[in-house]
Amino acid sequence: MNRSDRRSRFRNSRTGKAAHLLTVNGRMFWWFEILYKLLGVTLFVPLLYGAFDLTMSAAGYHYLTLENLKKSLRHPLILLILLIILAFIGFYTLVDMSAVIYMVHCSRSGRRTDILDTIRFAVRNVAGLFRRGNRRLIFIVYLMLPFFSVGQIPEIMSSYSMPNMIMISMKNGSLYAGVISVILALSIPYGRLMYTFWYYTLENADGKTAVRKSVNLGKGSRIRDLLSALAAQLFLYVLYMLMLALGILSAVLIGRFFSRLFLLSQILFSIVKIVLVVLLVLFTVLGPPVTCLMISLLFYNHKTMKKEPETTIREVHDRKNFHHSAREDRFREKHRRAFGVLQSLLFLAAVSACTFYVYQVHRGEMNRSIEFLKTMEVTAHRGASKQFPENTMAAFQGAFDAGADWIELDVHLSRDGQIFTMHDNSFFRTTGVRAMAWDLTYDEIMKLDAGSFLGEEFAGERIPLLSEVIDFAKETGIRLNIEIKPSEQEEGLEEALVELLHEKEFTDRCVVTSQQYQSISKVKQLDETITTVYVTAFAYGNVNRLIYADHFSVKQSSITQSLVRRVHNAGKQIYAWTVNSRDSINLMIDRKVDNIITDNVALAQRCIAQEMASDTVNGLIQYLNRKIRLGSFRFGG
Repeated sequence: MNRSDRRSRFRNSRTGKAAHLLTVNGRMFWWFEILYKLLGVTLFVPLLYGAFDLTMSAAGYHYLTLENLKKSLRHPLILLILLIILAFIGFYTLVDMSAVIYMVHCSRSGRRTDILDTIRFAVRNVAGLFRRGNRRLIFIVYLMLPFFSVGQIPEIMSSYSMPNMIMISMKNGSLYAGVISVILALSIPYGRLMYTFWYYTLENADGKTAVRKSVNLGKGSRIRDLLSALAAQLFLYVLYMLMLALGILSAVLIGRFFSRLFLLSQILFSIVKIVLVVLLVLFTVLGPPVTCLMISLLFYNHKTMKKEPETTIREVHDRKNFHHSAREDRFREKHRRAFGVLQSLLFLAAVSACTFYVYQVHRGEMNRSIEFLKTMEVTAHRGASKQFPENTMAAFQGAFDAGADWIELDVHLSRDGQIFTMHDNSFFRTTGVRAMAWDLTYDEIMKLDAGSFLGEEFAGERIPLLSEVIDFAKETGIRLNIEIKPSEQEEGLEEALVELLHEKEFTDRCVVTSQQYQSISKVKQLDETITTVYVTAFAYGNVNRLIYADHFSVKQSSITQSLVRRVHNAGKQIYAWTVNSRDSINLMIDRKVDNIITDNVALAQRCIAQEMASDTVNGLIQYLNRKIRLGSFRFGG
């Protein structure tokens, strides 16, 4: 076969036809998908989450767990908002599908479209579903929507911390068997109704006519059509895995080369986490449009084979009032460049908004109070106290570099009323000076060497003021867990702390904790907006009766699943301290605590990332590590 024959064969194949469609309006396709998905992530997702959170609070549910989930779904307010959210997600997806159908139809006629035409057509097309004659079609189309993302369901499910009951079912195979059974059962109506939305969109067919035409069009090829549509999703999955493998392999190899550079290894680990999230998001959001593109190809192929008359682009325009006058065409040509600049500005604005949203998620400001969707956070115990002198600026900088979400530190009051960071009441263990915290002024304290006890390289490291640490936290965005270590000699510590937090405008970026309930009670009475955490080594009974404690910090050995559920059902969080081994970290992850306080931030972050990543991703990481360790990858001659 010569080159021209191969080209002709490729052009006539489905891949070639898809490539041709993308060459006509390919740029428009990617512009629309990027802008539309960024708009969804930065605007619609926060709005929907906000509406759900407000509804939960109004219904009296401050935290959703598996224990109260069934009961909460019976509440009319929560049920109503869930139905609204599902309806909105359906509308959002259908607009996306309508836009793809429109761009494909324009491409078949060799006509280029723009983003305004595409959006206007898509929105009007979906709005038309709600007219009286098409209401039957709404149910059919919504029933079809899961089919467009069925290829992503296993990866998405395994990328979240699922409830124990679901995980047990998955391990036993019963859940997978059930999912497969449901998919097989739905494949029959899917095969019959696959082209319904296309007939409605392109030929203005009502529900009954669209169903009849779809059934006739797919006769004799329903299984093949279903497999072709699923193959499009399989193609995305393979592409996702290839990109994932390349990203992880690069990170693992670079990490091996620079394994002794702690900061660099942590930066690489953070990059891997971001890559995993970005790839999963791209893989998920591209599922529906790519599947839609494949079904459009099948739709036109069958219409050609069965000699059905094709809808022309002019008919589509006339039906939707899209026929432009010559004056409007001149206006569009005149302002085409201006609109190109506007597109660029919209793109930059959407990227900026998306970045800000991701930053909010990273800071914990968008962390959902839902037990099996909440992101677990990591607190550096006394800073990075294994590598640097505890409760010093070096330790706090090390905690930030290691990727900690929070820094836990201890505070005392000096003789002259300054709040400084130190764990013990005495300076002896860390500085060698036999004096108590309240015996010295801060001018005397700042002259002490708080680093030599850990190593000569830290000689001269001093004890910082809390105000310095707050300034550091405001610059870096990290949050502070400020533990009060009160004594009879430090009277007024709580008042001084509250005053400092207000002076620094830092009340919303920290929690105030103590092992003495009286201390957090005093803080809460001074300012009820400050979040307080009661620290205890042992918890039994109804801890929620401690009304001045917003959250609880409990020694890991005392944390049980029932305790976590009780605390969560009261709308509060539970922190686990001090969790350092891999087994204990994984146990706390299984018990779904909200925050892990640890001396080993890097290990905790790795464990959490592995828990959040899918089984496929974990297997890939382990495989690459094993191959590199065994020397299976060889470079050079």
